[in-house]
Order: sequence, then C-alpha cells, then structure tokens
Amino acid sequence: MSAETKELIFKKIGIAIAFSPRLEAIIAEASKMQKGFVSNLFFIHVGKQSAEDEKTLNELFDKYHLNNSQLIWREGEPVETILQICEDEQFDLLVAGALEKESLIKYFMGSVARKLSRRVKCSMLMLTEPMIESNPLKRIVVEGSDNPKTVNTIAKAIEIAKAFEVKYVDVIQETDLSKAALIRSDEFKENEMAHHKEQLISEENKKLEYILSCNDCGGLKVNVERIEGKPGYVITKYARENEADLLVLNSPDRKLNLIDRVFPTDIEFALADLPCNLLLVNEDGV
Repeated sequence: MSAETKELIFKKIGIAIAFSPRLEAIIAEASKMQKGFVSNLFFIHVGKQSAEDEKTLNELFDKYHLNNSQLIWREGEPVETILQICEDEQFDLLVAGALEKESLIKYFMGSVARKLSRRVKCSMLMLTEPMIESNPLKRIVVEGSDNPKTVNTIAKAIEIAKAFEVKYVDVIQETDLSKAALIRSDEFKENEMAHHKEQLISEENKKLEYILSCNDCGGLKVNVERIEGKPGYVITKYARENEADLLVLNSPDRKLNLIDRVFPTDIEFALADLPCNLLLVNEDGV
C-alpha cells in the first residue's frame, strides 16, 4: 500500500499518556500506528512538568524513533483538558489505554478513557493490552448496522486491515429484537409479519452489499454474519468468542451520560467489558 493511500486513514493522532507501568507499551503501540498510518503523532500528558519525566519521555521517543512527534504537556483536569486539546488540534484519532473491565464504582464514575470515549468528537481507539513487542492484528470485527455512519466505519476498518495486513474482517449485522417487536404490532396481520420481517432483512442486506462493493477489499477475507440479539451486546460477545484483536463500532449518536449506564445503549455494552481493543469511528467530528 502506498503512503498516499495510508494517509487517508488517520492523518493526525493524539496519544494520551500517563507515567504508569504501561507508558512504554503505549508509546511502542504509537510507533506501530505511525508506521501503519503514516500519521503525525501528538503525545498528550496532563500533569505537572518535571525534568525527570521529560527525560523519561525523550529516552522512549528516541528508542522508538518518535523524535519527530510533538509533546503537548498541560496541567488541569484530565478529561476536560484532553477534550480541549483534541478540539484545538483537530485530531482525526485519539488513542488512550483502558482496562478491559472496571469495578462497578469505577464504571459508574467513569475512567478517563471511558469518559473521553463518550464525549470526544474525533474517532477514538481504546487499547486494552498495549504491548511493547510486535503483536500483529489477525482479526477485525466491525459493525454492519443499518446506520448512515456504517459506510464510513466499514471503510475505515477495511483500510486498517489492509494497512496492517490483517487477513480476516468480520462484518456483524445485529438484528434488533425491538424492531422485530414492532413488526408484531396491529399494523400487520399475522400472516404478513414474517413477510415484512424478510423485507426488512433483505433491504439491510442490500445496503451492506452496496457498502462492501464500494471498498477495495483486495485479498481480505470479509465474512458477513447476521446475529439476533441486543445490539452492542451481540457484537461484543462475538468479538470475544472469536478472539478479535480490534472491534470497530460507530461513534455514539449523542453524548452518553449516567442514564445510559443504568439503561445501556449499544456502545455501553462494549465499554462495560471491553472484549479487545475498541475503535469508535467518528466522521468529520460529528
């Protein structure tokens, strides 16, 4: 793949870092991303600046050949500060580390990464297990729902798969049981319900086929699965059971809040118990 093609994925990436045991792993992952995406990297740290910490970062940047990247170092409340930096710099992607599963209290209070994912306007990648050593992506699971955002989300997943030479991409169509319930309303006679449901599924299949036909999949093996169940929960379960390396979802249609965690929206199922690295794809800051 040419550098020109790679640049279309994410041109400007912000990497949120903290001086934790996972610092080097996050920087190592950033180095891999820079090579795959041919991106400009901006490392973000919120906290007091010290000569010792600056030395640590410079040594790591030198080790992973990231000397041309930029460092943004500010004091303030982490979430609000990072969100403001993302807006000022107009990042295409924000990257942050995140625990796979948090305690109930932490989940309801919200970790920094999860709070950012609910509010950030650019795409966001949450790394559950950042690794220093090379760990090639093998399988990507991507949302194939009937949503205007899905066109861009699938396109991004395929671009990433080609950039990192991933062999398998699973596109998951989740059949919303609540939609099936609407079919059982008084609008349709009993003998019309099955036919109408088949029509809805056929329409969704055609839309997905069109989306896939618009992307150059090359040698990728693209598998399409339709699974009945609660959207968000179904695809998260599928990603875990099939040992996906990356789950790619549409960004939230609106800002998520505490009510969404009590009565989960689709994305909250994934945020509650991350099955693997999670990419939320946002288009043009929507």
